[in-house]
Amino acid sequence: MNIVVINAYVRENAGDAALLSVCLRHVQEAFPGADVVIAGMEEADVHPEFEGTPNIGSIRRYVADGTVTLPRRLLRKALLGLVGTAAVALPGPFARAAVRLLPAEARREADAVSRADLVVSMGGGYVLARPGLDGYQNVFFVLLPALLAQRTGVPVVWAPQSFGPFPASVQRRLVGRVMRRSAAVLAREDVSAGELLACGVPADRVERAVDAGFAFQPERRTDWRARLGVGPDERLVGVTARRWLAPAAQERYERELARTIDAVQATGARALLIPQVSTDYLGDDDRVCERRIAGYCTGDPLMVDEVVDYRDLKGLYDECTLLLGTRFHSVIFSLTSGVPCVAIEYEHKTRGIMADLGLGEWVVPIADVTHDRLWALAEPLLKDPAPYLEILDANLPGYLARARSFPARLREAV
Repeated sequence: MNIVVINAYVRENAGDAALLSVCLRHVQEAFPGADVVIAGMEEADVHPEFEGTPNIGSIRRYVADGTVTLPRRLLRKALLGLVGTAAVALPGPFARAAVRLLPAEARREADAVSRADLVVSMGGGYVLARPGLDGYQNVFFVLLPALLAQRTGVPVVWAPQSFGPFPASVQRRLVGRVMRRSAAVLAREDVSAGELLACGVPADRVERAVDAGFAFQPERRTDWRARLGVGPDERLVGVTARRWLAPAAQERYERELARTIDAVQATGARALLIPQVSTDYLGDDDRVCERRIAGYCTGDPLMVDEVVDYRDLKGLYDECTLLLGTRFHSVIFSLTSGVPCVAIEYEHKTRGIMADLGLGEWVVPIADVTHDRLWALAEPLLKDPAPYLEILDANLPGYLARARSFPARLREAV
């Protein structure tokens, strides 16, 4: 078996790194001894492998390469848009000629998916479109490897993930075309399933599944309490934050989180700001906004201010008594450690998955975050987490079992 895992992201995003780690493990469980390569957003010369699996780079990485000037990026997007369209739309000989015109990195992915026995698009939340031109190009370049694979009859599986929104009918038609022709399409919450139905994907082709992050259980490698200088009996309340809102709303969100951190620390617990994502790509480094939040606090919270390996980061959530989590995979990492969470929702995956687990009442939309709302949910959990944990204990085991069932589904798809 030759298998290509497409749409991988960067390892500094701990959630996406965990999803890729689990995806690779599940692929090997389904097809022992398979030859697997990754087509991801990391430059192959810098990161030639991920957990021992070769990385060949990708079309998406090439067109979004932040190390080149804006005019060159625009030129790359225009070129790849034209040549990519020709490669999937023209008759066979002309399509093959178009692929030969692709730059080397893009051609590596195009050749790999066209010759594979199976293409797996890893889990995540990238099949979507924001308003404007960026939304159109994101949908196109995310789907292009699948289109190239389908052109040569290679089965494509979409691992459990979120889909949508898609503001434009053209986007919905393209998504619908790709998903209808895929071997398996797995949505990780009901909203995404609804988005696919709106794209014209038949209901019997959309499968409800579970985020693969629930199957991520690395071995513990770091003594975090010793590293942080925290005693064994001190309570830690983790906090994850991110840049998401317009500047004025972002500042309100950060200041309200700071007020809640002050309230946490007034109880004698220690608040700990944790960067779930620490990459410069797209300015998506949680440490930037978390430094501001720490500056708004009246007392200094603990803060992890370095880049932490995604496997070590999972162990940090194990040490928490409670999590106030914006990054949703920080919530998943905590829930699988039996840690109660108040989830701050910025995309529909948060509310959908929390509702699946019976925890929907502990969700606050990011635009509506206030200290009063957060504290009304967090304070009772600090005093008595038992009711929350009863719900989690009732629902989590079945959820974990579903997350671990993906290898069997992969075998069925081929």
